[in-house]
Amino acid sequence: MERPEIVELLYSALTDPKHIEPLFEFLSPRVEWILAAAEPHTLGEELPSNSIKFSGKEGFGQLAHYFHNRLNVISGDLTGCIPHHHLVFSFGRVRLRSGTAGQVAETNIAAKITFQGSKIIKGQIRISWPLVL
Repeated sequence: MERPEIVELLYSALTDPKHIEPLFEFLSPRVEWILAAAEPHTLGEELPSNSIKFSGKEGFGQLAHYFHNRLNVISGDLTGCIPHHHLVFSFGRVRLRSGTAGQVAETNIAAKITFQGSKIIKGQIRISWPLVL
């Protein structure tokens, strides 16, 4: 399977935890996950101090459940993927259920996924904040 296809599996699992299992074969046992808000004043490589970190394959399950249960992600779309050597840069949109009257908010998501062969060894994911309503 090509790396962009693996990243598609990743996005699918983040937006629907029922799709986690097929991704596990492409995760390094020591994979690191970092989730951060992409605020206008946090451009570049620096991750904010309030980033959330997860580790290992079980950490990906925790990350996917965080997306579903805490961020209330209900769906999403991968809109672009750019492979570059051992990295894949990806971006898309996620839709979140807001707490008021079941309204839906949509915002941007971007990731830098680091591979070693066909295994993901690191994932840095940023969600645009504040959410676009």
